[in-house]
Amino acid sequence: MSAEMQKKKEREVGALLKSVLTSFGGKLPVNKLNVEYKTVVGTDIPFKELKHSTLTKFLQSIPEILKLETRGGQVFVSVVADKNIDMILRHVKEQKPETAKAHPRKKKDLSSAPRHLHSFRPVVPLHQWHYYIGSHVSMTKKNGRSYTTSTTNGIATPCQNQKKLPDFKHVSRPKVQAKKPAKKTFKQQLVEAVQTLCDPSLMPTYNTVSFGKKKLDWCTTVKIGDLLTVNSYPNSVKSREEAEEAASQKALQQLPQVAKMRQTAQHYTVTDYNVSILRVKQLLEKKSPVKRFWWEAVQGMYWDVYQEKLPQDWITVVKSQNNTSLEFDNPCTDMWTVALAKKIPSSGSMTSEPLDTSTSCGLEEAQFHCNSENEESKLTVGGKLQLPTLSLPSTPTWDVVINCVENHNNIHLCLVGKDYSEMFDELVSEMESHYTEQKHLQSVKELAVGDICAAKYEESWFRIEVLETFSENAHVKFVDEGDSAIIPLCDIYDLHERFFSLPPQDLHCCLAGLEDAPREATLQALLECIPMSKALVARVQRRQEPYALVFFDTSTSEDINLNDKVFESLVHITEPSLPPDGCVAEVYLTYASYSGIIYFQEDSDTLISLNDLLKIARRQIKEIPLEANVDLTKLYLTYFIGDEEWYRAKPKSPVDVDGKVLMEFVDFGNVEKVCINNIRNLEAVSPLLAKLPHQALPCHLYKVPSNPDLKWTVKACQRLVELTSQDTPLLLKVVSQWTERQLPMVQLFKRLLPQNELVSINDTLGINTNLFSKEDKNNSTDKDMVLCHARSLSSCVSGPSLPVQPPSAGLDSFLPCSSMSPSDIPGVGSYFDVIVTFAASPHLFAVQPWNMSKEYGELSDSMQKHYNNLVNLQQVMEIKGGQYCALKHKDDFWYRAKVEMTQNETVAGVFVDFGDRFVSSLQNVQPLLPSFCILPCLAIKAKLYGIEPANRSWSPEDAFHFRTLTGNKYLSSVVYDKKVDKNNLLVLSLLLIDTSDKAVDLYINQLLVEENRALYTWA
Repeated sequence: MSAEMQKKKEREVGALLKSVLTSFGGKLPVNKLNVEYKTVVGTDIPFKELKHSTLTKFLQSIPEILKLETRGGQVFVSVVADKNIDMILRHVKEQKPETAKAHPRKKKDLSSAPRHLHSFRPVVPLHQWHYYIGSHVSMTKKNGRSYTTSTTNGIATPCQNQKKLPDFKHVSRPKVQAKKPAKKTFKQQLVEAVQTLCDPSLMPTYNTVSFGKKKLDWCTTVKIGDLLTVNSYPNSVKSREEAEEAASQKALQQLPQVAKMRQTAQHYTVTDYNVSILRVKQLLEKKSPVKRFWWEAVQGMYWDVYQEKLPQDWITVVKSQNNTSLEFDNPCTDMWTVALAKKIPSSGSMTSEPLDTSTSCGLEEAQFHCNSENEESKLTVGGKLQLPTLSLPSTPTWDVVINCVENHNNIHLCLVGKDYSEMFDELVSEMESHYTEQKHLQSVKELAVGDICAAKYEESWFRIEVLETFSENAHVKFVDEGDSAIIPLCDIYDLHERFFSLPPQDLHCCLAGLEDAPREATLQALLECIPMSKALVARVQRRQEPYALVFFDTSTSEDINLNDKVFESLVHITEPSLPPDGCVAEVYLTYASYSGIIYFQEDSDTLISLNDLLKIARRQIKEIPLEANVDLTKLYLTYFIGDEEWYRAKPKSPVDVDGKVLMEFVDFGNVEKVCINNIRNLEAVSPLLAKLPHQALPCHLYKVPSNPDLKWTVKACQRLVELTSQDTPLLLKVVSQWTERQLPMVQLFKRLLPQNELVSINDTLGINTNLFSKEDKNNSTDKDMVLCHARSLSSCVSGPSLPVQPPSAGLDSFLPCSSMSPSDIPGVGSYFDVIVTFAASPHLFAVQPWNMSKEYGELSDSMQKHYNNLVNLQQVMEIKGGQYCALKHKDDFWYRAKVEMTQNETVAGVFVDFGDRFVSSLQNVQPLLPSFCILPCLAIKAKLYGIEPANRSWSPEDAFHFRTLTGNKYLSSVVYDKKVDKNNLLVLSLLLIDTSDKAVDLYINQLLVEENRALYTWA
């Protein structure tokens, strides 16, 4: 596409985007822009066609039409002000926007081994599912579906003492009901559950408020007496009814456990005060002998340790006794603290004694309950009230919601939980109520930088900190959200003192390992990969501000590491490569080997970032522990004796008897033997440094030497180094690209100044045949020449000379592997614990027996160790269809495979332990050792029993949904049929059951029918 055509296309797309945004009031979230564009235009936004790597980059390239902004924790794209569309926007904004509901976050059971079914149940035929399910307690899951849960807590042992299926040919099929009763709402179910499990006279109470800067979101707090308080936050919903339903659903899930704990506590109340006093003192001594604890926290600790409840009059009784060695204080109305008297002198003041706020109840009272009874304890600076410091959870993970991303790895978030978001919701509700009364709107008399005030912004009330003042406006920071804005002075008011009790909720954080990443690329990756206003789980890596966190999205069936997604995005953006055939690039020579392989580096942002990260890593060398061994699949920080610096390197051999490892410096190309004491774990320094792509580009010089019978020598390498300069770039022209059997062929040119003439280095070397030899005279004492523009010219001792030609592998080297037989599988009607390793559709997937996981793990470890040792590799020239082999996957791991067809240098087949297919190169094939063929092929073909697609065939959406439900999961199953197909492979018909939820068993077959994706075959 010419530059003129591209400009025209860009104007057309910009005009269409402007029209789409105008129809939505001039603003849309970036993640919804392409969907709406496709709805209107019929195609995706062609940002790649316009030569932009990401949608964000394209949008930033047309600032005269569109602008990006972060508001309320979400990235929006909006139309630049235009008089011609102002009237249209006014009409559009009067319409009610339609926004998709946010899905509730689903927490995942992260146990290392699969749990079996929640109760030991007799096996039943598929035709009788509805009878079987009806005999168990029904619990409501996400989206209002009803799944089965057992009434016992027993854990079944698979395939033991199980009854066989009865002959269900004679079982009558269930009658189809003419009309199903209407499902009850979660709110109705909650009322019934409260009256059944707790008290017939008890009713849930609801407090529902709108929030957000535009009052578009709703939040509900449901309270059940003094038993339970649940909030719908952080789920974002657009109506009062949806908020109350979301809160009711949460309460329904928690109510049974709370009711059970209450009943248990009523039966186990301690009666011996002498014993309980001794136990309380031991608990306080163990927790902290110098701190005060809230009474509720002491009760909680006592219950956790002794499973007994302290009576409500415990403090009154114990205070009346002498010599208890306990001290009690009453800092607030109805609020007591307990401490060891011998450790803490009584002072009667909370501010003079440390208070433990890390316990379950301490933070809540510290933040909220003592606001009116203890006014003198509020923080003041210069006579002005200040907000207290936020006490953070001591747990290794936090529940969080990201509010906004300001710039390079600068993230603002808030914590989720009853001690944080729920208390903040109450504060927001009170502020909205307080400032609706005109008498409370007191303007600030003298506004100063650092003042904490209340501000009305976009029809909502916020707590703000003044950053800068102007004549009519002020630049302020929203202390609970983290972002900032410029607002009129007339919208800033005094913050009532009762709103100073809650600490600011905003936390300044960054992605762990991304602190030193390239700024512009990082910001783009964050905007594209990190979801805003969505509940996430964060693992804490550093507890000093900015807090370094690893974020996980747990809203799907698998936990997604968002840090890894950002890393992958950065790596994808900065991958180095040679130009196309016939094109030229500026490069620097880094390494010349007498084997004829020449390595180059290209100047790029990646290389600059790499050098910056290496400088940071080198300063931390003393803090990194020594390595005892090396992993052949990892990168390490390695000391290069030539210039006494540390670089990235990959091991090419295990540690030898002398304690040395053959290391390849991946950014330069040279291979050295390095002492194990000079090797450090790279990921411990910077995960991003370990993920940046290798910078050394290997090539051959085209027609050098000119006679193919001649070999490269040390003299030829020395001459090549003499012809180049470490400070002057060379021009590289690509003659032919990389193939499976040959490195790229290139021509090198050097520019001579001041005449600016180009001299061919290939021709200069090629005509001097004396530099080359017909015989390979190189040996291990010869030296390769190393040159790098980032370090001084040096030469280093190479390892072995040219690698020895590996032995050839004939067709008879490929040994057969046995398949799983029907006798290896539990009988029909029995339970069978499996791992779904491959899922194409409900009628085509593969499972692996879970009880074989350990054996396969040992086999895989042995294979990686064997094939990652270069000494063990053989040269494979041919393999036939039907033969088994070890095949290197693109993830750099070796797997057992069966080749089904070959064509030239390409092989295709199936991974016999997983069931998925491959197309690869012959150079990735190796023969299997006899010991690697003992374990039978573990992948078993399977299909779901008793269902068929609702629409003749499984749609791509059905297949994707099935993969989401089952892919790479530990599941239980019931075997309904075992057959051997025409290829003599075992095929199973299974009922799959997901038991990862402790409360409910999810029947995959039944779920697909309920979702109208499938029909029962007998229906």
